[in-house]
Amino acid sequence: MPLLAGASDLLPLAMNGVWAAGDRLRNMANLLQRIRQRNRAVVEALALANRLVADNVREATVLKSGYIDVLEGISAGQRQRLEREAKIRWNRSAVVRQMTSTDWVCPVAGRTKFRDSWGEPRHGNRRHEGVDLVGFRGDPVLAPVSGEVSHRWDTIGGWSFDLTTVDGDYYFGTHLSGFGKSGEVEAGDVIGFLGDTGNAEGVHLHFEYHPGGRENPVNAYPIVDIHCTNRVEMGLSLYD
Repeated sequence: MPLLAGASDLLPLAMNGVWAAGDRLRNMANLLQRIRQRNRAVVEALALANRLVADNVREATVLKSGYIDVLEGISAGQRQRLEREAKIRWNRSAVVRQMTSTDWVCPVAGRTKFRDSWGEPRHGNRRHEGVDLVGFRGDPVLAPVSGEVSHRWDTIGGWSFDLTTVDGDYYFGTHLSGFGKSGEVEAGDVIGFLGDTGNAEGVHLHFEYHPGGRENPVNAYPIVDIHCTNRVEMGLSLYD
């Protein structure tokens, strides 16, 4: 009798264990079903993405073919004109991006004055390809943007800096009296000091901006005009 009584006590526990195991198995089955459904959805999404990519590639190939046909159907002069116009639009967009940037820093830390002298004739049958920021000897020259800086002696400008960004934009500054930080810099780091080395007439920073690389100078005046809030009007003295 005690043995039977003990068995009767264990039976409900055993049944509870069976029911719990059944619940766990059902939960696992439901989980596996959801995983299969998700995997199926992922596979279908990947298949759709692949079809879209293939469609876009085909459309791009058609567009490229049509573009080539158009180019082949125009004269060399017309093609050059279109390329010049495209470059002008691209350069304008690059300048506007710098003008509206909240990270861009005026390259002269102290009081400065400047004007738009882009394209003015220079000695040696050259044209001015920058903006001259007049200031005090020894005032810090700042990196206008983040990038990689190196220093060198320029045969015309004297002590100079080259700054290249990760996007390929290039900045050049010259007539320095000394060098600051080189290598990787952040916008606002001191990379040099104002001077009058080279062929400079008076202390100033000759500053250039080349979007996309060294062979593409553009007028940097609109950029410094926006960002150099330490500017003094040309007719006034820096000492006032």
